[in-house]
Amino acid sequence: MAKHAIVIADREWCEAAASGSIKIYDFKYRRRQGIRALAPGSICIVMTRPTSSKPSAFCGEFTVREVKEVDPQEYNRLASQGLIDNPQKLKPNERRWIILFDEFKKYKKEVLKKELTDVKTPTSKLPIAGWIIRGLHYIDEHVVREIRRRAGELPPETELGIIDELMVSISRLLDVPEDRFHITHTCAEYMLMSIGRDLDFKVYTADPSRECSGRKLKNIANMSKEDLGELAGQIILKPLSRIDVVWYSDEARRFYAFEVVIGGSMRDALLRLSAIRGLEAKLFIVSGEGMRREYERSIRNPAFNSIRRKCLFISLGELAKMYILTRLWKRSVELLQLPYTSR
Repeated sequence: MAKHAIVIADREWCEAAASGSIKIYDFKYRRRQGIRALAPGSICIVMTRPTSSKPSAFCGEFTVREVKEVDPQEYNRLASQGLIDNPQKLKPNERRWIILFDEFKKYKKEVLKKELTDVKTPTSKLPIAGWIIRGLHYIDEHVVREIRRRAGELPPETELGIIDELMVSISRLLDVPEDRFHITHTCAEYMLMSIGRDLDFKVYTADPSRECSGRKLKNIANMSKEDLGELAGQIILKPLSRIDVVWYSDEARRFYAFEVVIGGSMRDALLRLSAIRGLEAKLFIVSGEGMRREYERSIRNPAFNSIRRKCLFISLGELAKMYILTRLWKRSVELLQLPYTSR
């Protein structure tokens, strides 16, 4: 998924871009880290620099067509075509990053930066109104939508649209950094089993005697080792019964196998999943976000070629979010008395 960004420019640049005479945004200083997170399709919202008479405001946006670093020769060639507003004079060995776009869309109404006191990204502590923006600053789809809405570029929200936006906001509030909480191996298993039960799966655990905060895993499991044997067959029962958590769907006739890696070996967990590769199953590794790179490195080992394309990584933060939302959903539909939500 492409990232979006806020970029800064003079009001004169916005007017020139709105007229269609320029097709390039160029950075006034050389960027050490480049702008490789932007890609074709990324949205760049342009914020004007403050002046003595006007504060910073979001004046419009463009969609990225290409991002690249150019030498003075190519920069001057593009400038000679009139594609760059107020082009710079580069030294012989000086290079610049540029963003090429097809059309700049000027907003119907400028949105003042200081107005965005309630809009922020999941990773930012301050709302955009409190940001110090001197150059490129990455944002997400939610911020793009909020700025567009306040600029009058989106139709008025319907009742359902307001509810949808509220749902997104609540979901975003659950994006809590993992370092704010501690999940044990057993509690991760408990959450997986609870989610499975709430979604009408049969659930099994290889660790029924363990407990999370006084809640025993065996009390939530509704599938035994014998049940696994009947559903999967005796040949694959032994390796399947060693998996931390297993879900089974009667309707889809499919297994979902989860290995939790907290303090354990990523390679050993992948070996256990690889041992059931002959089963019609979706496979998952559940671990801390800090283990994602190790997972990606390990899964590329030729030993795991058979499961690489059907194994996914779930972070503990993502697991906690799924658990909370699923629990809230189950409580919210209790009035419907759905047969599969009762235990």
